[in-house]
Amino acid sequence: MSRKKKVVIVYDEASLDISSELELALNGKISDQVREAMQDTSTISLVEQVETISEVLIEYGYSVSTVITSSDIKQMTDKLQSEKPDLVFNFCESIEGNSFQEMNVAGLYELLNIRYTGSNPLTLGSCLDKVRTKQILSFHKIGITPFRVFVSPDEVVRKKLRFPVIAKPIHEDASIGISNSSILHDRDTLQRHLAELLKKFSQPILVEEYIEGREFNVAIVGTEELLALPVSEIDFSTMPDGYNHIVSYEAKWIPESIEYKNTVPVCPARISQRLQKKLQSTAMRAYEVMGCRDYGRVDMRVDKNGNVFVLEVNANPDLSPSGSGFARSANAFGWTYGQLINNIVESAFKRHIA
Repeated sequence: MSRKKKVVIVYDEASLDISSELELALNGKISDQVREAMQDTSTISLVEQVETISEVLIEYGYSVSTVITSSDIKQMTDKLQSEKPDLVFNFCESIEGNSFQEMNVAGLYELLNIRYTGSNPLTLGSCLDKVRTKQILSFHKIGITPFRVFVSPDEVVRKKLRFPVIAKPIHEDASIGISNSSILHDRDTLQRHLAELLKKFSQPILVEEYIEGREFNVAIVGTEELLALPVSEIDFSTMPDGYNHIVSYEAKWIPESIEYKNTVPVCPARISQRLQKKLQSTAMRAYEVMGCRDYGRVDMRVDKNGNVFVLEVNANPDLSPSGSGFARSANAFGWTYGQLINNIVESAFKRHIA
């Protein structure tokens, strides 16, 4: 009887607490009661995700265990080496809540010569830098919006801009730093908004032309042989007056907010076959030039003339079984959640075949 292949799921326990991100996004303190409630909800969510992935992999014949990330590198290294995994399922976006460490976790697998799912450290780091992503995409002649980078609000008077624009921190993900007030229509309001963002996030701010149009995303599975799953659209048609048609932090994470209730994902998107092919081909091209592997998601906007602009390449997107766009796209394609996870694992194993 052959030995079962062993898969170790690595995740960051500190990411269970989203209260600090919420305080940052909403620019205010939250009560201990609310903080505790969010921790409990987040804990249940992530633990359930890890348990679900474990169950899926066991059903597909793998031996499964888990490892929690730690800033104690020796402890983490010893744990990984003692597990002797055939493959790590990299479910980690940070170390102890620090997303800047995401690429370094993958770097540790590289140093230990452990096979793992997902993109390599360079790709993870590049995709977390919105400016670097745009530079790479632009070099490969993939459509992006014109942009500027600001380190001081005083630069507004010197840089050429075409309004309206949207401003966002260059190193944040999950829409942190993006709110309904992120769309700016003149230099004075942009200057004031930049001052607030620079003070709050202590990092450069990306300012790019705002595309008034439709927003789509495409989930992709594979490495050399890519499969683009059905196109998903964010439907803003019920958004009340006074609210911009963007996926803000509130729209992603605050269920009781107006933004959350009126950014409805539709998958498969109700679009022409021509636009579907254009979005999927653009997404696959962006995925390839950024060096993504096994799975990823590309977010795009389409203007009134049908021009496609890539907003972001997410090399480590949310894979939660309920609520994530990736799982929704897989379901629209006809896959179960188990098939999605197994296909990601198989893609990783194929990359390592000698």
